[in-house]
Amino acid sequence: MNWESIIDLISKVDPMIWAVIALVLFVLLLLSFLVRKLKPKSVVAYTTDSGRVLVSQSAIVELVQTSCAQVEAIAKPSVKIRTQRNKTHLQIGFKLTSGGRMREIEQLLKSHLTRTLTENLGIENLGTIEIKATGFKGGKIQSPVAHKPKQLEEFTDMSDINPDEVEEEESKP
Repeated sequence: MNWESIIDLISKVDPMIWAVIALVLFVLLLLSFLVRKLKPKSVVAYTTDSGRVLVSQSAIVELVQTSCAQVEAIAKPSVKIRTQRNKTHLQIGFKLTSGGRMREIEQLLKSHLTRTLTENLGIENLGTIEIKATGFKGGKIQSPVAHKPKQLEEFTDMSDINPDEVEEEESKP
């Protein structure tokens, strides 16, 4: 089957069918837009006798990202929030930096987030917290034989500096 036969076949289709196809596509596009717009922007933290207390999803995302920023082994965190059967479920993705241990990070994040979300934001119906490493952020590999220069803290006074060593290092290309 070549292009000419495909074009011939398309041109023989009744224009009414094309109108129906266009209408169906428009309705599907409209429905997907409405679902996005009608998606709740808040999560029910808890309910009292006088009503519900809501927390915005952006507040939860900000809290999770701030918590992730405190862990050195995590880079570029992303948060997805899903509410199902009155429970708030979180999926946290991040890049694991070199030297990071996934099991330790997972335990630390889950315990810290559970505590902060329930204590600070008052979320009572917290569901699962899924931790997902989406990639790795590598650091430079240090050679064990490389010359390690003295750190500023290691100098007790200027008598520790050997002027001959400084001149030799400066003259190297």
